[in-house]
Amino acid sequence: MMWLPLYILFYAAVTLYWARMAARANGNYQTYFSASHSLPPWVSALVLSGASISGWIMLVGAEEIGRNGFGLAAILQAGIALSLPGVFFFKRLWLLGQRLQLSSLSELLRAYWSSEFLVAFSTVVATLFAVAFAGVQMAALSRLVVLLTDQTVSMPAAAMVLCFILFGYVVIGGMRAVGYLGAVQTVLAGAAIVGFAGCAVLQLGGFGALNAGLLKLAADPAAAGKFIVSGVVQFTAGGGRQAAAAHEGTALASLAMVFALMGLQSSPMAIKVVLSTNSPRAIAAGQTWVMAGAFGAMIALCVACFGAASLIDPSKDLSGLLTLISPWFAAWLFIGLLAGVQLMAGLALLTAGESLIRNVYKPWFHSSLSRRDTVTVTRVAIGLLVLASGLMQVLTPVTLSMLASLALPLAFQLWTPLLGMTWLRWFTRPGVVTGVGFGIAGVLLTEPFGIAVLSALGLELPWGRAPWTMSSAAWGMVANLLVTMLVSAFTQRRAFGGEAAQEARSFLYGILRPASRVRALRSTAWSISLAWLFFAVGPGLILGNYAFNKPDGGWALGMPSLWGWGLVSWVTGLGIVWFLSYKMEMASPHVGAIPDYQPPPRLRPDQRAAERERLRALFVTVAVAFGIVVLIVLSFGH
Repeated sequence: MMWLPLYILFYAAVTLYWARMAARANGNYQTYFSASHSLPPWVSALVLSGASISGWIMLVGAEEIGRNGFGLAAILQAGIALSLPGVFFFKRLWLLGQRLQLSSLSELLRAYWSSEFLVAFSTVVATLFAVAFAGVQMAALSRLVVLLTDQTVSMPAAAMVLCFILFGYVVIGGMRAVGYLGAVQTVLAGAAIVGFAGCAVLQLGGFGALNAGLLKLAADPAAAGKFIVSGVVQFTAGGGRQAAAAHEGTALASLAMVFALMGLQSSPMAIKVVLSTNSPRAIAAGQTWVMAGAFGAMIALCVACFGAASLIDPSKDLSGLLTLISPWFAAWLFIGLLAGVQLMAGLALLTAGESLIRNVYKPWFHSSLSRRDTVTVTRVAIGLLVLASGLMQVLTPVTLSMLASLALPLAFQLWTPLLGMTWLRWFTRPGVVTGVGFGIAGVLLTEPFGIAVLSALGLELPWGRAPWTMSSAAWGMVANLLVTMLVSAFTQRRAFGGEAAQEARSFLYGILRPASRVRALRSTAWSISLAWLFFAVGPGLILGNYAFNKPDGGWALGMPSLWGWGLVSWVTGLGIVWFLSYKMEMASPHVGAIPDYQPPPRLRPDQRAAERERLRALFVTVAVAFGIVVLIVLSFGH
């Protein structure tokens, strides 16, 4: 009760002061959304890494290892998995944003694909990250506050204070505050990861004692399954329907988890940072050395150590460890966790607020809204999002968790429109839109939220969560990619989009024409990348079960074989990220100015009557939907 309030007060003062400085630099509203596209490359590199890792790796990753062991081996490769989408997309998306003078994913989707459905979908994804995905992590932090204060502070009070700090600096400072403060928050989050791991190992008596405890645990037949991947796939009906024979940590489960993690870097909040940066110079360095290198090492070593410590002794989990160490140090570690979670939450809130107001409400319902009023309404929307998240944390935590589980797999479905914009020019608008629709259905039908909604309507599916131990991200992408390719193949003669899309295709094809050296390395790049996916996070993971086991018992590397396999995979994965970024020039710095695209002038038609009609239809739809939900709840007694 002395150290924690003191640290939180200092943290709040710093964030609000920084927000005020950012607001003055913004002119209060002129550069609120994108900081005038002036974020330095090093700031973006840190923010992208910190927002992608945030606090979830300690709150979820370490907990998964502590509860179920090393079977879900993809956790150790999170740094590599998160860096690959940045290597594939960020440089090309930045070039498109500069050429078309756009600052958000929703604007890119509208300009390139001319699809309001994709704009609405990206807005839904941004809102899920802001309210649910961030809300679950904020709720976990609120529970830690209750624990650290010995229940002197209640859960609602803790949630209110943490949400107020978050609301304050996002609403006041906008993207400039989120960016510059995010760089500091990333450092704090990284220090907290190292601090938690060091404390956990010291509590057990050192790294040797940690592995000795793991070896003793592995000798117990009841716990031996926690140190192996339970096959390539198990053909089970999924959670809630049919339990897995051993445990759900199969090779395909790890591969599907990697797909879900890739949704973070293709989400609207990550692309918002890319498009707010003044140069792509640090994309390669950020994805290679910060994300895959520094944070990849923290995950493969520090998070694994912390999770392994709680696997040996469950009392040394996150909450238990905070009660075992010095109060001042525990409070400092909590601030590091808070910084990591609020970095991601703040960026998600800003992106969601902009998407809802600037990219949906203004174009559809109020096109005459001035820039100053747009910022004002966005601030109100951000406040409502924070309020909704805080109330759900306290009142409906189960619903919040179910919605949070949708964020990553739904964000991964954005890969097909991103691939069409940046690499696969033969993807057509009908193909991408239809494919994303099928991908959404694939996600919802294999997630608890969608299954629960259908069950409430009296429709019982024959499968449960993650059939065949594959998460919804993989099921959605299978449907998404197949339908996108099939429909695109049959609609090649149809228009691909408007003039902006044609301009974007010609621009990227002309400016990113690969050199002969790069073309000669294409087969090598494909081969090593697919080989790494196969052995590091795919079916080849089963080789890691026994690769470093001694014939007479024990482990050749002094650690579980799967952990050693994960470390080797991280090192090789770092090499692949470097090779793709620099040698294949996928994320290498771009030299030269990008001229702005000047569309032909057109007269803007008067949309006021249509906008009033849309608003009327919106109000009626919301009222009818609310009535239907109430009727269903009353009918089924929930």
